[in-house]
Amino acid sequence: MTAETMPADAATMTGRARRQPSRAYAPHRPTWQRFHEHAAPLASSSGAVGSVAAANSAGRQHPYARQYSHVYSARLAALRERCLANARESLSKEIEEEGGADVAGRIIEVKEGAWSILVGTIVKEVDPKRRPKVAQSSSDRAIADARSFLFPTAASDKVDRRQESLRSHLFDPEKGDVLHLEDESGRVELAPEGDDVAGGVATPDALDPNAMVTGAVAAVVGKVCAAKGIARVRSVHFAGPPPSDGASPGEAELRGPSLGDEATNDEPVLLLVSGLGCGSDSPADGETGASLALRREMLLEYLTDPDDATDGGASVCRVVVAGGGVSAPSPAKEEEPDKENVANGGGRSYDSIARSDKSRRASSSRDAAEHVASSLRDLDAYLAEMLGGGIPVDYVPGLSDPTNANWPQRPMHSCLLPLSCGFVDLFGRGTNPYEGVLGGGDGGVRVLGTDGLNVADLRRFLATRAPTKRDEEEDTNGDDRVPAASCLDALNQTLRYGHVAPTGPDSLPIFPSSESDPFVMERRPSVYFAGNCDRFDTRLVDANGGEIAEGGGGAAGRNDVTRLVCVPSFAVTGEVVLVKLQSLECRVVSFNDASL
Repeated sequence: MTAETMPADAATMTGRARRQPSRAYAPHRPTWQRFHEHAAPLASSSGAVGSVAAANSAGRQHPYARQYSHVYSARLAALRERCLANARESLSKEIEEEGGADVAGRIIEVKEGAWSILVGTIVKEVDPKRRPKVAQSSSDRAIADARSFLFPTAASDKVDRRQESLRSHLFDPEKGDVLHLEDESGRVELAPEGDDVAGGVATPDALDPNAMVTGAVAAVVGKVCAAKGIARVRSVHFAGPPPSDGASPGEAELRGPSLGDEATNDEPVLLLVSGLGCGSDSPADGETGASLALRREMLLEYLTDPDDATDGGASVCRVVVAGGGVSAPSPAKEEEPDKENVANGGGRSYDSIARSDKSRRASSSRDAAEHVASSLRDLDAYLAEMLGGGIPVDYVPGLSDPTNANWPQRPMHSCLLPLSCGFVDLFGRGTNPYEGVLGGGDGGVRVLGTDGLNVADLRRFLATRAPTKRDEEEDTNGDDRVPAASCLDALNQTLRYGHVAPTGPDSLPIFPSSESDPFVMERRPSVYFAGNCDRFDTRLVDANGGEIAEGGGGAAGRNDVTRLVCVPSFAVTGEVVLVKLQSLECRVVSFNDASL
């Protein structure tokens, strides 16, 4: 893992050569259709899109006619066997000597006082008095709270300290919090077996409520006490990473036809970028004097300039924009009506104030619509210029993009990006989550990722350590929060869960699918990324989710490893990430124009 900084060259910016560089391409097969099937609205010949009438005319059930309990049932059915397999493999010798552990088909059928394996969905119940506080003025409180775990949006946020103040809710059973395991038959309360087990040494699979979230499927090994009906848990086992596609692709399978007069011997590279922020400046531009537009131009020059001697630009075979292409509109300021003035008879009437508020909201909506339209034009022109250089681009929608809010998010409509969609063979309008396979043959490099909202939402509930005395002194609101888990730890946790969005639909809005859960990982990804993170971070993990030491070619030729990548927001950091497809080596490239 290396990093490099790209200096700006004003002369090159104004007189860009149009000769295309020699570039190697990797065959690409999009596999995000499974997400699109669950996100696409129902339509009828009458033009009613997504309506109940359209669903009835098509002989299908409308998605929102289902209960969200069906989501958890489908998720449990998909991950049950994988959790059971991991639990059976990890049974301790002590349990085996006592006759092993019986697998309970349903929680209601568990035998009291005997070693058992229970499989269900984790449910964390927090005391209502201790629930995390969120902004009351937001129309969608959960998303507003999760948004703060992405990148900062205020110019006063320091780049080096932008995430240090974020805190996660601490689960504390002594203060009324309860952890349950639930299936369609019922639920059982979970509690650690005790500190006297295994000599008081905690095992890696020990019950840790602060490493779990509501919606994760797990298998627990323990005994149900007859007196209180509480399951004393010895170990917890998640589904883990799914199996891979097959053999790791060779060099010949990764390479495709070369563009240009000369063939390149460079290893094909995937470029990941998020938070382009078209339509506005970076939050830090006011303090640093930098320009986000110029940094975007530097990135374009890096990819398309054939005379650039810097290693890496000509090796990029595909660019994935992981959300944040459209900047979020500025929130409208809310003004409270002067009720005291009205009560004294010296001001406007309530009807007049209501009409004024309605007019102000309409004006704010028009301003937001104009901002989105302007941002889309800038984004479309920028992507079209990148595509004009012969670079395949996949665009993943994000939180501020004009598409549906519930996950999976549909691809951006072609009419919103008319210039880019003219490059039919190069431009891909992906879903959120995104998935695709690079390379030919039976295997390939499977790339899976999101705009980062799933990781941001997960961080709200993951606490990596117990609160210290300093944390208690700084906690003046009494909300029992500790520093949140890092983006990389949260991303790794979703891989351990075997699920992209475990907090949906509890706190992440998703479609109520009943036949299957599209967010279940069916194949192990070779590259797994999250966009709009606070800083760049990466980790190479093995089949069990354990970290593999960097260097030494540990990933070359292996199909049981995954490269985790936290893609930083380009608007905040000016950084993009390069991943070599064969060795899975990863490095960050920084575009800094503050010194100009």
